[in-house]
Amino acid sequence: MTEAMVKFKPIRKNPGDVIRSEDWNRIQDDIRADLERIEDYLSKMVETVVITNVESSVGKSFSLLDVVPGEKSSYESSVMGLITKQWCLPGGEVGEICRFGVMATFDVIYYWAGAENGDKKALDITFEYVDGTTATISSLFVHERGKLRPTGDSNPYLEYLLSPNERVWYKYQATNPNPEKEVRYISFKNTQAGCTPRIGNVLHYISRIRTLKA
Repeated sequence: MTEAMVKFKPIRKNPGDVIRSEDWNRIQDDIRADLERIEDYLSKMVETVVITNVESSVGKSFSLLDVVPGEKSSYESSVMGLITKQWCLPGGEVGEICRFGVMATFDVIYYWAGAENGDKKALDITFEYVDGTTATISSLFVHERGKLRPTGDSNPYLEYLLSPNERVWYKYQATNPNPEKEVRYISFKNTQAGCTPRIGNVLHYISRIRTLKA
């Protein structure tokens, strides 16, 4: 118990008692200040969700132990972190790699990726919203998976995972262009022929707690 709480002595009023205007105004100011403090506190709260074993309605998936057609090595491990499966288009084919169902509102999403013949701006991410609209983040850099690269300035990664044969998964983040809208799908597209980006089957998103407005 703080000293202020010990010194606090409530003023009791009986039914029909008159309250002075300055007392009433002070009560209103205190209530307003408390509400502003609560709203500020809530605005800084976030919810974090990790989705594992995400499945896609399009694209091709491979085990981490599989050697993807056109490549020479696997990850030599069945699990890396929470990643158990990779989605990619073999042989550097251009097109949609995968599309994951999300059904959530969020501010930032994290995904795991890496590319054979990487170090290129080869990835587009499209957010498909429940209201039927879409938003795309284009030309995202994907680092080479065959050897750990410096994070760099172009789409820098936040973390990385190394397999027993030192193949790499990189963790990236993408900011939702419309965080107030509910996302139905998030899709990943390869735009560079000859480059083979892969997406891990784990998504992690963060949502800011939003207060209801009167």
